[in-house]
Amino acid sequence: MVAAVRLLQALRPEPLPSIQETYLSTLEAQLLATVVVVLGVVLGFWLARLGYPSLRRRYGVQVAEATTVAAMGVLVAGSVYALSVVWHVTYVLAYTLETAQINRFTAAQQLVTAALVAVAYLAIRFVNRSIDKLSETDAITTHQREVAYHVTDVAIVLGTASLVLTIWGVDLTNIFIGAGAVTAIVALTARQTLAAMLAGFILLFSRPFRVGDWIEVNDTTGIVTDVTIFNTKIQTFTEKHVLVPNDEITDSQLINYSENDQLRVDVEIGVDYDTDLERAQAVVVDAVEGLEEIRTSPDPQVVARRFGDSAIVLELQVWIGDPTKRRQLDAQTAAIEAVTERFEREGIEIPFPQRVHAPRGDDGFPITEGSREGLEVGQPTD
Repeated sequence: MVAAVRLLQALRPEPLPSIQETYLSTLEAQLLATVVVVLGVVLGFWLARLGYPSLRRRYGVQVAEATTVAAMGVLVAGSVYALSVVWHVTYVLAYTLETAQINRFTAAQQLVTAALVAVAYLAIRFVNRSIDKLSETDAITTHQREVAYHVTDVAIVLGTASLVLTIWGVDLTNIFIGAGAVTAIVALTARQTLAAMLAGFILLFSRPFRVGDWIEVNDTTGIVTDVTIFNTKIQTFTEKHVLVPNDEITDSQLINYSENDQLRVDVEIGVDYDTDLERAQAVVVDAVEGLEEIRTSPDPQVVARRFGDSAIVLELQVWIGDPTKRRQLDAQTAAIEAVTERFEREGIEIPFPQRVHAPRGDDGFPITEGSREGLEVGQPTD
C-alpha cells in the first residue's frame, strides 16, 4: 500500500495537481487537451517517418530502425501518461505499474534470458556470414550452404532454448521424453520422407555432383538446377523439370558426366563387307583429325564393333573437353559430316539394309513356262 502511494505521488508531482484543478477541471478543456495530445502523437510519428531515410543513409538500416522504434515507443508512453493526467486517472497507471513490479531474482532471470537471446541472434548472424564467405570461395556448394544454414540455426536455437528453460526452472526430462515419443511416431508415419532427408545429408557430405552438373539417374538425364534436403531438381534436355527424391539417387546408379574434364563420344559407322577394313579405319581417323569440336589428345581411334545385317560396324571413338550435351552433339555431327564427305571422295560405300535371296544347292530357283507367263503379266502363279 505504501509503495502504491509513493508511485502515485511520483506520477503526480508538484505542480501537476494544481494544473489539473486549474486548467483541466472541465470536460471542454479535457477534450481540447486530448485533441492536442493526439495531434502531437500524429506529428511525432510523421517526423519519425520523415527522418528515417536520412538516418538510414548516415548510420545504416539497423541503427535507423532501432532509433525510430525507440522514439515511437517513448512517444506512445508519453501520450498515455499525458492522457491519464488530462482525465485524472493517473491512479490507473500507478496500479498497473505496481502489478507489473518484479523482484530482483525475476529481473535477473529476464536479463539473462534477454542476453542469451541476443547472443544467439549474433551467433546466427556470424555463422551465416561465415557460411556465405565459404560459398564465395567454392569451398562448399550451394546445396551445402543452404543445409548448413538450417542445421546451424536450428542447433543454436535449440541450445539457447534449453538454457533459457533451465534458468526458469523447467524440467527438461519430460520435454525430452515427449520429443522422443513424437520422433518415434513421425519416424513410423513418414519413413519415406525421413529416408529422403537422410539421403539429402548423405549427398551433402559425399558431394557426388553440384548444381550445374550433367548427370544421369536411372532414365533421367539432364542438368542439376537445385538440390534440397528432400529432392534434386533436374532440367532435362527436352526442357522438362524433374524432381528426383534424394533416396532414389543414393539407391541408384549415378553417372556424372561433368566430373571429368573430358568425355568420350562414340559414333558407329557401317561399311560394306567387301571394304578393306584397315583402309576404312585409316580414312575415318584422317577425316576427323583437326576438327575443332574434337580434342587431339587422346587421339581418335576406330575399332571394329560387330557384324551387322548389311555391314561391318565400325566404332569411331573421339574425345571432347568440358563435357556438355551441346558439345557432345556438335562432336557427333561434325564427325558424321566429315566421315560421309571423305567416304564419298574415297569411294567407300556405307551400305543400307538389303536382303539377298540365294538357294541351297546348285539348282537355283526353277521357273516353269506357266510361272514365267504369270510373272510377265504380273499375276501370281501356283
